[in-house]
Amino acid sequence: MRNILLDTGAVVALLRPGDPHHGRAVDFFAGLPAADHLLTTWPVITECAFVLRHHEDLFWDWLLDSGIEVVEFGLADIPAMRTWRVRYADREVDFADASLVWLAAQRRTNLIATTDLRDFQTYRLYNGKPFKPVLPR
Repeated sequence: MRNILLDTGAVVALLRPGDPHHGRAVDFFAGLPAADHLLTTWPVITECAFVLRHHEDLFWDWLLDSGIEVVEFGLADIPAMRTWRVRYADREVDFADASLVWLAAQRRTNLIATTDLRDFQTYRLYNGKPFKPVLPR
């Protein structure tokens, strides 16, 4: 079983046929082995809900049927996110991305389903390890 982080762009691409990454997202989700485990955080879900607000029912239906695990964190986890974020002071690191880096450390994975290659090929985990995007090219 692989733990795979799920970023906003992958969900948006899947649910918006006009998205330039739609085909890649469809291929990824359709080919996902049953043993693989998709994980995300509430900040990512919130971003998805905002971006897909004109497709709200579609998003909610997908969220309820997707089988993803939405991992919660507490205020005690915020200092680690802030400390990591300082490394990228030259970038606009959003809260959803910081929460995924935190989650990667918690679940010991660097696999991520994202369309945001510019950021996730730059970001490093707390231990310096790079992320490995898993959407097909």
